[in-house]
Amino acid sequence: MKNALFVGSFNPVTKSHIKIASDLLKNKVLDYIYFIPVNSKKINLVKIDHRITMLDLVIKNNMEVLDIYNYSENGMFNYRVLDYLNEKFKITHLILGSDLLLKFKTFTEYEHILKNYYLIIIKRDDFKISMYLEMKFKNYLDRFIIIDKDYFASSTKARNSLNEKNNKYLEKEVLDYIKKFNLYN
Repeated sequence: MKNALFVGSFNPVTKSHIKIASDLLKNKVLDYIYFIPVNSKKINLVKIDHRITMLDLVIKNNMEVLDIYNYSENGMFNYRVLDYLNEKFKITHLILGSDLLLKFKTFTEYEHILKNYYLIIIKRDDFKISMYLEMKFKNYLDRFIIIDKDYFASSTKARNSLNEKNNKYLEKEVLDYIKKFNLYN
C-alpha cells in the first residue's frame, strides 16, 4: 500500500486540494491519502476544528482527515509526528506544495524524511521544481515525484474570492460553511 500524508494549512481546503488527491488516487500513484491540517504562522489561520470540518465536507473515497492535535501538542508538524503516523498508518509518501519545498531544508531532520519517505511535490505557479531539486537535493532526486500539472487555486486565492458570485476555488459545501461561521472576515 502506498499511503500518503497531505500536509498543509488547508485554510480553507480548495477544489484543487481535492483534485490533487483524487488525481493521485485515480492514477494509482497512491492508494490512500490522509489530510493533516497543521498550524503555521499565518495571520488569518482559522481554528483547526473548522479546517477539519471543511475537509470532512469534501473528501472522497480513500481519503481521511487527521487531527494534528492527536499527534502534536502545539499543532505543528515535524519528523517525529511523521514517524509516529508512519507507525500507525504505514505512510510511504508526503505530499507538499512547491512553496513548502522552498522551506524544506529548514525542517528539523529533513534528511531523515528524505531517507524514509517519498515526497510528492505539487507545482505552484511557475516554479521550476526540477531545476531547484537538482541544485538543492541532488543526492535525493530518486525520492521526489513531481506533479507538473497546474492546479489553479491556492487557499489565498480562495480567501480573496469569497464574495464572488460563482466561486471557482471552493466547493459549495465549504463556501456555505465559511459563510455560516463568518470565517475569514
